[in-house]
Amino acid sequence: MNKIGLAPTSLPNTPALEYIAAASEAGFEAVGMRLFRSPGLRYAFDPVAGDADKTRDVKHALANSGVELLEVLSYYLQPDMDLDSMAPSLELAAELGARYALVIGDDPEWSRMVDNFGQFCDHIAPMGMVAAIEAPVFRRVLCSIPLTVRLIVDSRRTNAAICLDPLHFVEVGHTPDDLKGLDARLFPYTQIRDGHVVNRLGSRFWRDEPHATGALKPGEGQVPLTEILDILPVGLPLSLEWAMPSRGSYSPAEWAKEALEGTRQFLAGYYASRSARHA
Repeated sequence: MNKIGLAPTSLPNTPALEYIAAASEAGFEAVGMRLFRSPGLRYAFDPVAGDADKTRDVKHALANSGVELLEVLSYYLQPDMDLDSMAPSLELAAELGARYALVIGDDPEWSRMVDNFGQFCDHIAPMGMVAAIEAPVFRRVLCSIPLTVRLIVDSRRTNAAICLDPLHFVEVGHTPDDLKGLDARLFPYTQIRDGHVVNRLGSRFWRDEPHATGALKPGEGQVPLTEILDILPVGLPLSLEWAMPSRGSYSPAEWAKEALEGTRQFLAGYYASRSARHA
């Protein structure tokens, strides 16, 4: 079965050490960490890079937990992007063993975005890291899979990939067929995320309930996760985005356990169905 990592958006306001402990206690094999303050960030941010004591404690916590650091986020390609300000968090990510640095493309000047993405890839390449573009992202420049593929092709960098956001994938009008024929190497891991699909772009969408009701257990929303997983490489790592309900009495550890169990249930059903379909 797929390796499942806990995305920081699942526990967006949980301090770093408590977050690692919650993921480890729940049984996650990996985590993502927010090591850089994204522009317009609406979540609490617990800065680790640059804080010697906290860096030491995070290193110790990850090492003792046995939990792998799958990804670090988020690095925006915008007109005023400052790679120097990103460097300390990227260096820390490499020290912690991160494989992917999550990038969001949001620069209306294509040539500048291509150039900045290339520089970002070059910066992290010696660290053994891959620039994973979260795509598509609604309301950002890279709001489609074809545009994201084009950015990677135009950059001519080999340490570049796509981390699919399944909910936004549907919200911008894509269907699973849009993934067919793409190089499997572009998708070394993916987010797993379900929810209600908001009618943003016209009659191609449906809406049963407001998006504000929150994310849903994988398999219980309107995202065609089964069809998407059928097309993506088998067994790829999954970064789980399933935010803790804003109303309720869950502790971070309790929610992490609930989220992992729900995702494993979905995957067990998915693979049983897949085996039957391919028998």
